Amino acid sequence: MGGLVGMGLASLPKSPIAKLVLNDVGPKIEYASLVRIGQYLGAPVRWNTQDEAADALWAVSSSFGPHSREQWLALTRPQLVADGTGYKPHYDPAIAVAFRAITPELATAGEAAAWYGYDHIICPTLLVRGADSDLLSAQTAREMTQRGPKARLHEFAGVGHAPTLMQPDQVAVVREFLLGP
Repeated sequence: MGGLVGMGLASLPKSPIAKLVLNDVGPKIEYASLVRIGQYLGAPVRWNTQDEAADALWAVSSSFGPHSREQWLALTRPQLVADGTGYKPHYDPAIAVAFRAITPELATAGEAAAWYGYDHIICPTLLVRGADSDLLSAQTAREMTQRGPKARLHEFAGVGHAPTLMQPDQVAVVREFLLGP
């Protein structure tokens, strides 16, 4: 969601955004991925422990790439809210309504609007992509390097949607872009 919001803000006239990092997202999001995410997003779940929650979240997020148990627990904890003696997801489950309502026709209309906005971004843009991503296709990523801000693309092998930016090589790419000229 942050990448889509970032693209929208960066596309505005006189946008204050000086540099934009897009993490495995672009103007075209693969419809099948939206359907996949809609199957589990917003489902009523509750876990007894943070470890149990981490295991469940890993089951739907293993494409994020290799992580140590410590790293995965660090990624999991902010996604949880205490619920009595256990935990539940720390987001409004109603977010799933939009995912479940999407049709191929709505996705195509949204894509046209998103490309229009993307083409108006003028700030330097870094696009990081998991090489195995099913959400942002390699074709869309390449197109993003050719139009609009002509994003600089960096793909991470062995990662799908989405790089968590916890691994040193991933941090280095973003750091170099943000601190560079």
